[in-house]
Amino acid sequence: MSIRRLWDRWFASRPRLRVPLAVVLVLALGAGGWQAYARFTDDDGPREWTKGPYGKAPVALGKTAPARPGEMVRRLNRTPLAVVGGLALYKDTTRDGTRLTARNVRTDRIHWQYGRDKELPYDLVIGDELALLWWNGGGLTAVDLRTGEPRWHAEAPRTSTDGHHGLVTNARVMDGTVLVASEEELWALSAADGKRRWRAAPPKGCERWSPTDAPLALREVYVVEAGGCPDDPALDDSPQTDQMAQIGLDADTGAVRWRFAHDARLAPYRPVDDATLVAAPADSDGGMSVTDVSGRRPSTRTLPFPDGERARGNTARTLVSQAYDDPGALRGYALDDGRRRWTHRPPKGTRLGEAVVADGRMYVVEQPPQEKGWPPPPGPSRLLVLDAERGELLHFLDLPELDGRRGGGAQELVPSHARNGVVTVSWDRSSRYVDVLVLTDARP
Repeated sequence: MSIRRLWDRWFASRPRLRVPLAVVLVLALGAGGWQAYARFTDDDGPREWTKGPYGKAPVALGKTAPARPGEMVRRLNRTPLAVVGGLALYKDTTRDGTRLTARNVRTDRIHWQYGRDKELPYDLVIGDELALLWWNGGGLTAVDLRTGEPRWHAEAPRTSTDGHHGLVTNARVMDGTVLVASEEELWALSAADGKRRWRAAPPKGCERWSPTDAPLALREVYVVEAGGCPDDPALDDSPQTDQMAQIGLDADTGAVRWRFAHDARLAPYRPVDDATLVAAPADSDGGMSVTDVSGRRPSTRTLPFPDGERARGNTARTLVSQAYDDPGALRGYALDDGRRRWTHRPPKGTRLGEAVVADGRMYVVEQPPQEKGWPPPPGPSRLLVLDAERGELLHFLDLPELDGRRGGGAQELVPSHARNGVVTVSWDRSSRYVDVLVLTDARP
């Protein structure tokens, strides 16, 4: 007998009960649906939720950083955490919990929101397809960037706050793999389902992983930093090493393939190609370090590098740096012999903000000189696009005046998020609530 016939037979003589029972059933179904919708149901514990997605996921405005930015997509009043594809991502953290919001870059409308009540993240990293949150209560959540729905939940490496190092965690989302590291362990997880592929303790001769800098991906190898390596036979006794090492782990198994000394005075290593790393000193008294890991043992060359400069990025043949005393002049140094290949200085009466290197190009804002006091001085500025190999000016765009008064610590105009056909420009990337221009290639 069908449910409809049972319903009609039962209420044939009881018509007054139909409406109250229908209301009870709707409420029960709604409550059950919410319980299924929420990951956690304990009133005293965290609970996660998703609103949206609202419509189809927007597509990226391009495949690379824009070569000739000239069209303004949006003017935002808040700096995005990241711009991925056609979405701008924001994070809000309060005592009530954490919320991620994805907005359509073209329209600024909310595409989805994900939240977790009563818990805050140690770490949050954004990949091309998912956002990974490492919670302070333990555990990992991977949120799908297209829908805002949790893709998977997984355990996290154990952490400790007993030592003087405190609690240190780091994560990286790469093609098909999620690497998560604490001082005690490093795990490789599948980006598809969160299942652990392998785990690695600090290598023999080292006390801990040092996840200060995010892991790097080379050909078949993940590069991770380790610390507390006083007896490491691969390292010398120079105090410059600060007992730190760069470790190459097999991408499939986590086994150690090679290691080499890491000068603690150096800025983070940068990949040159799938078998070469480069680092330039963050302070004086050092040289550029280029390490080739294609052979059985790493081979490191130290090249000259001037004091008072900071590396901003690199191509396969050139390291781009920026001088603080010139003011902010850009220079390119050859990675084969360390010689200076080019210099770009701002015109008299202007300065350059911090540069970004992406897809073989440099993005930097030419702006009025910095003055004492606050707010930052208004004045004409323009976004420059230069060839990172030759230092040649490829394109420039006059920028509208941007309000830096709300930024608090805003000191200079900087570009960021140069990818997926978009480059953003705003006051100081550490400032949260400021004007942000979202630019894409000018239409022909």
